[in-house]
Amino acid sequence: MTAVRLTAELTDRQREVLQAVVEHYIATAEPVGSRSLTRANRGIDVSPATVRNTMADLEDLGYLSAPHSSAGRIPTALAFRVFVEQLAQRGRISPKERELITTVTSHADRDIRQVLAEAGRILATVSKHASLVLLPSIEEVVFSDIEFLPVRDRTILCVFVAKSGLVQHRTIDVDFPVEREELRRMSNYLKSLLDGQRLVDVRDTILTAMRDERAQADEVMRRALALGERSLTVDRAPIVLIEGERALFEQPEFADITRMRRILRAFEEKTMLLRLLDASIAQPQAAAQSDTHVLFGADAPVNEFKDLAVVMASYATEDGPVGTLGVVGPIRMDYSRVIPLVELTAGTVARSLSGKEPAEDGQPGSQSD
Repeated sequence: MTAVRLTAELTDRQREVLQAVVEHYIATAEPVGSRSLTRANRGIDVSPATVRNTMADLEDLGYLSAPHSSAGRIPTALAFRVFVEQLAQRGRISPKERELITTVTSHADRDIRQVLAEAGRILATVSKHASLVLLPSIEEVVFSDIEFLPVRDRTILCVFVAKSGLVQHRTIDVDFPVEREELRRMSNYLKSLLDGQRLVDVRDTILTAMRDERAQADEVMRRALALGERSLTVDRAPIVLIEGERALFEQPEFADITRMRRILRAFEEKTMLLRLLDASIAQPQAAAQSDTHVLFGADAPVNEFKDLAVVMASYATEDGPVGTLGVVGPIRMDYSRVIPLVELTAGTVARSLSGKEPAEDGQPGSQSD
């Protein structure tokens, strides 16, 4: 049953109280009582008794639960789902946060992994939660350019550029003396051979060319093909970058050492993280106009993440590689603030990898003070 249908079954007062309970719990991390809710003056202009009765109704409907040791109530995963999809107001991104996130575009000439690692660090900093970045598979990118540059006597820097503007670097040790003119001839030969091909097809083209008698007889061509094979080999194993795990354990929910160890072990297991990311993107969008997806712990495919929530968004370049990035935090994270941050970061990464300028204010994810 969708959140839209569920909220349609709630009265205006129930929606009002539910939103107030979730917001109060996000702010305090404490079970919420009717008296504390009315004292907090969260737009509720009714008596504590009325609030108490409404909260009891919400508990019966599955939106609130009662911890054993407290008279207060805490929101369930269902309540947070409704809050994210229907009730939460989108927060504003401060000019300072926006400036920090958009610095990712200043690294557009760097290797894709460096750009994404920097994006993950920045997202962890501004969100104050752990960040996850899934590097894209680049099998479908289209070859545009390759350049070999001398680094040391027998070390070469390979710079690969895709049609979209995506850049990937790789340092390679060779068994012959490095000469700039010879490297230029190698680069030109590979450009003419591979232009317009998908990276997934490049290796077959190179292997076919290696069997050609002319290539076998020409030392420069032979070396160029060998370098091309080494530098353009696609790494098919998914890579997940993690930043800011320490921020998780500064939250009161994770003060328990057993719970903390369980989560740390899960972060060390790449298979668990990949399952979590796949499940996150499979979730409904956070809102009708959003490309962001939210996974709550109860829906996680891995039990170790049951106390967490994940906010993820996809990013892509024009010619195909797609990855995901986002944050992991307590279920009571401030979604109205985190979702716009994740959206802006994903959009900025996509533009950076495509060599474009940062989005102007007013475009998706560009809220500012």
